[in-house]
Amino acid sequence: MKFQFHVSPNLQSDNSTSKIMRDLTVGLGLVFLCSVIYYFVAWGAQYGLQVILLLLCSLVTTAVCEAIFAKVKKKPIKEFMLHSYGWITSLILVMMCPVSITPYAVIIATIFAVAVGRLMFGGFGNNIYNPAGVGRAVIFASFGGAATRLTTMATPTGIMANEFKWLPGSADALGSFLKPYGGFGSLLFGTYPGAIGETFSLVILIVGIVLIIRHVIDWRLPVCYLGTIAILAAFIAIFSHLESYNGIPAVLWYPALHLLTGGVIFGAVFMLTDPVTVPTAPQARVFFAICAAVITMLIRMKGNLPEGCLYSILIMNTFTPLIESSFDGVQTKLIRKAAIMCICALLAGVGVSFYASSTIRPVKAEKEFAAVETIETETEGDLL
Repeated sequence: MKFQFHVSPNLQSDNSTSKIMRDLTVGLGLVFLCSVIYYFVAWGAQYGLQVILLLLCSLVTTAVCEAIFAKVKKKPIKEFMLHSYGWITSLILVMMCPVSITPYAVIIATIFAVAVGRLMFGGFGNNIYNPAGVGRAVIFASFGGAATRLTTMATPTGIMANEFKWLPGSADALGSFLKPYGGFGSLLFGTYPGAIGETFSLVILIVGIVLIIRHVIDWRLPVCYLGTIAILAAFIAIFSHLESYNGIPAVLWYPALHLLTGGVIFGAVFMLTDPVTVPTAPQARVFFAICAAVITMLIRMKGNLPEGCLYSILIMNTFTPLIESSFDGVQTKLIRKAAIMCICALLAGVGVSFYASSTIRPVKAEKEFAAVETIETETEGDLL
């Protein structure tokens, strides 16, 4: 019997898992360091130390959970911990939290992120959902009142969602929103409190570009995700007849507002690009990112939550196996199918944009709101 075979055109890469995780750790560490410096300089030592304390609590909890798991599985604890890269989960989780969160809430969230989000599925590389996203969802759902005695500004996301319904329709309305935070420049440079690591958009973008150049993350995911959000926001601006702001047309400032407000840039660079919880095929990743962006905009415009990035990623993680099977086969033969699916997803997004613009009245009057809120209760408070 004669066997015939062909060598697959596999892509070769010098990157290893350890190198990828090393670069990712450096990138996350840089963003975290910027956040620590900001809170020390702008708000005082108490705030800066609180940020460091939260990370230490998460790191220790991660180490304990992984040590117990390794002991139960009868694996060398040190080797298991070094190759599970649990500190990545801790860094991402803490930077998604506000500085006012209590340490015990971060500890509980870390347990869910590591034990339930990752170890329950077999450890590193086997999880279905983004582990840090699982932990943040636990805080959002169950520990919304776990806040310390700290005074912070109301977050732009909360104000935009609650006061303006994500539709500031006039220059006066947009100006009243931007004034307490210092304008678009402040949103870009992160000179306002919010989620610990999600505000410094410029640094996150720079780190993301470096990670793309070093082939640590796939450029398709953040580019398609952020690009789709910008396109859908532009459609909403057109459908809602939003006014210009200081000579800048709404089709430009409104997408910028969505990109710079909240955690979409952080999520696009550090969460959406998790190679374990997203499809492997390039076309499938494009479809995955577009769908996540559509869900993000739907939650923002019509949902009860001020932010949609986290849950859009977790929802799409659920569909990863289905998307993977839909794009199974020779990728060069699936280009037409992928194009049709992506176009359909974009059309669905345009439909969402039209629906949102037709059911939400733009806020055109200047809003007055308290930019500073004091959290003094030891048991209950509002994190968002």
